[in-house]
Amino acid sequence: MKPIGVLVNPAANRGRGNDVGAKVFSLLKAAGIETVSLTSESAALAKAKAEKLISDQMLGGVIAVGGDGTFQLGVNICVPNQVPLGLVPAGSGNDQARELSIPLGNPEAAVANIVNSLASPRRVDVMKVKTSQREFWSLGSVSAGFDALCAKRANSLKWPKGPNSYVAAMLLELPKFKPIKYQIEADGEKREISAMLCGVANVKNFGGGMRISPQSDVTDGYLEVFILHEVSRPKLLKIFPTVYQGEHIKFPEVEIFKAKSVKISNDHFPISCDGELVGEAPFSVDLHPGGLQVFSA
Repeated sequence: MKPIGVLVNPAANRGRGNDVGAKVFSLLKAAGIETVSLTSESAALAKAKAEKLISDQMLGGVIAVGGDGTFQLGVNICVPNQVPLGLVPAGSGNDQARELSIPLGNPEAAVANIVNSLASPRRVDVMKVKTSQREFWSLGSVSAGFDALCAKRANSLKWPKGPNSYVAAMLLELPKFKPIKYQIEADGEKREISAMLCGVANVKNFGGGMRISPQSDVTDGYLEVFILHEVSRPKLLKIFPTVYQGEHIKFPEVEIFKAKSVKISNDHFPISCDGELVGEAPFSVDLHPGGLQVFSA
């Protein structure tokens, strides 16, 4: 078998990524798996290094050690080059690991999951996201609205960190927030709405464990468009806690429907994808069924 490239984000989870990465290399060596380090000074350099090795037929797959952003980098290496991707969660959000049922905080179990899947990686659906600035692949979710504003604010907070930073950011953003006018085109059908947020999901969770789209399935061939229609601030505060169990769908202001191709426009609100800020609206998403191979049972 060809060596496996290991991509470590040393900054993941406040600098704990390096420790997890060292353990991953040790565990793979003990399992008899030859590895190549892909870690570089920047994401662009890591991607270029991986693509050169894949082009030279020297890599049989990639393992991302980090959070959702590191996994997204791995997706953008692996999908165009059609090599499998494994994940060892070491971030603060880890929504993609939740979707793939990879244990959190347990590198030994995560590596065992990869090793057991080396001979038979499975295929899952993947999103092609396009903005005016760039296009890229993602397994997770993408949106532009109140949630993206909260993600932007959360990234700037020195405290708290992790999932709690999103809650703090929401409380800071809410007093000045006004509903957004969205234009949606889903599978050719157009509509305009006034909403607090609107986005597209391929996975159940975002924001570090919020089950924003509890019926999403990465093997069903569909995206889910999720909308929180215009509500008062008190009603938003009532709905928000229920999203962690996926119970927000009981509220009439919450709408979720399936589509395969979606375009969302608004007044240039920031776009959040897999916990990263990736530009400004508008954006479009097209689903590619089975487009990503994953080392995961």
